[in-house]
Amino acid sequence: MADMENKVDEEITTGKVMFSKDIIKSIVSLATKEINGVASMSKSSKNPLVRLVKGKCDNGVKVTSSGGEVVVDVYINIFSDANVKDIAWRIQENIKTSVQSMMNVKVKAVNINVIEVDFSNLERE
Repeated sequence: MADMENKVDEEITTGKVMFSKDIIKSIVSLATKEINGVASMSKSSKNPLVRLVKGKCDNGVKVTSSGGEVVVDVYINIFSDANVKDIAWRIQENIKTSVQSMMNVKVKAVNINVIEVDFSNLERE
């Protein structure tokens, strides 16, 4: 029964196809890392109590599904010279396009959470 919670289903006229959420998480992670300005993926919070309350977040990506649609929460660290609004929008578009084209699953929402700002890019200059 616990294995069924980790699946996203899609109705097809001749049956049902099940996708593992891990596949969607991999696509989301790659789509996020493609965007310039993203320093790295992050855990949802450094505070273990907050992580316990908000739920499991593997490698900066949390996927929940309901009614054949998915909601994606992404937790990232960005470089200090990055435009947060621009990066968040580009990540949302890239994730939505990637997941919907590769998996044929409707993306209901993509929530971007900036956890930390990485100043290591200033040290290189």
